[in-house]
Amino acid sequence: MPFHPPTDYYCEQLAPIDEQICALITKRKELSENNPGFPSLGLITTWCQRYELNEAMTQSIFTMLYNEKEFSAHFQVEPTGFLKFVPILKWVEINSVLYSVTHMKQYENASVVYIEIEVHNSERFVRLGHARLDLSISPDHQCRQHRGSGQDKGMQYSFVVAPQLPDDLTGVEFRLDVKPFPENQEMLTVALAEATVSIK
Repeated sequence: MPFHPPTDYYCEQLAPIDEQICALITKRKELSENNPGFPSLGLITTWCQRYELNEAMTQSIFTMLYNEKEFSAHFQVEPTGFLKFVPILKWVEINSVLYSVTHMKQYENASVVYIEIEVHNSERFVRLGHARLDLSISPDHQCRQHRGSGQDKGMQYSFVVAPQLPDDLTGVEFRLDVKPFPENQEMLTVALAEATVSIK
């Protein structure tokens, strides 16, 4: 979608400051060698208090800087012109968790790769923790998460890969970087009492 500024107004006195912001972003990329990580929430809180900034807004700025690659041309590709399904069926088991690349859909301008993660044990009451997944295949291919769904013991993800992958994936390695979200240990579980509830 084309970008349209939210207003026609701009305070021209801000231009030198805004240019400095752009220069600092470039300097930040150079110093970190394009791998900035993410400031601790404690640091962000300190900076926001010192400079009287909104914390949620500041966190979103650093999130956008962290996810800069998602603004590249390949990351904007939407698959069009469906061609066929290609079975892949590669998998590995690590610590009783199965990671599998099941298949991909070939499109004229991209591929969509499907990945499943499943707890591999017979326990009934097991829940797979939430995590962010990043897929990488080669320096020539950009991957972005497309969709995700699941249930307690398993999750399914799809990734758009551009440019299109070859049909023959012999020797191709799919690398998943799994970044678990911290579980909220302070969340209170409220047990419902046995009752008949009338809502009028």
